[in-house]
Amino acid sequence: MKKIYDSKTTHNIVAFICGLCLLLILLITATQAVCFWIPNWWRNEYAKYDTPSNVNGEMSLDDAVHVTEDMLDYCIGRIDTLDDTEATIDGVTAPFFTEREKSHLYDCRVLFLKGIKVRAIACLFLAAFAVFLYVHNGKQKTSVLLAKGYLRSLGFIALLAVIVAVLCVIDFTHVFTVFHHIFFDNDLWILDPRKDNLINIMQEDVFADAAMWIAGIWLAASALFAAAGVFTIKNSRRITQ
Repeated sequence: MKKIYDSKTTHNIVAFICGLCLLLILLITATQAVCFWIPNWWRNEYAKYDTPSNVNGEMSLDDAVHVTEDMLDYCIGRIDTLDDTEATIDGVTAPFFTEREKSHLYDCRVLFLKGIKVRAIACLFLAAFAVFLYVHNGKQKTSVLLAKGYLRSLGFIALLAVIVAVLCVIDFTHVFTVFHHIFFDNDLWILDPRKDNLINIMQEDVFADAAMWIAGIWLAASALFAAAGVFTIKNSRRITQ
């Protein structure tokens, strides 16, 4: 009897998990790309929706972008406080974020940093499992196993993504609310637009666009890996014939 770690089923499961790890890595990286790497993404969005006009008082586009960049730097750990983040509204320069907003953004910071850690862990699992498969199957068979595992995991995640996308089209506000209930264990994310300008600059339309950009980048990267996987499988078949 073969040992369990030599079984075909186990190797297929390990390859499937590798695929899930890669897709998770791509998703977190796509999110980081939209939030931090695409030049002028936030400025263009704010100009598109005339975000400064949504704030309580007169505020410039430059200030709206400035407070957003500080907020993102805080969430990713580049700065340690938002106490010094100021904006000029109605000609008065003052701290932009309220205490409630800063408390909520602290929760966002924890979530962002956990996401970065999860990506690092996923990378380690992916590498370790790939080595495991290589040791027991050799280079060519491992590449085919990983390709098939990735395509299976992509099909599984794509099905979930389609369901979420349909729900977003039907009622994005509800999906947005459910997201916050899943990832936050308090109600600090429920802000009052009459006094909390954070919710006024982070409009639902901007969040919806961000979700579409993240999904688009993730789908493009996933498709490239899928194409590589299909090529690997077909090439292996030609070699073995």
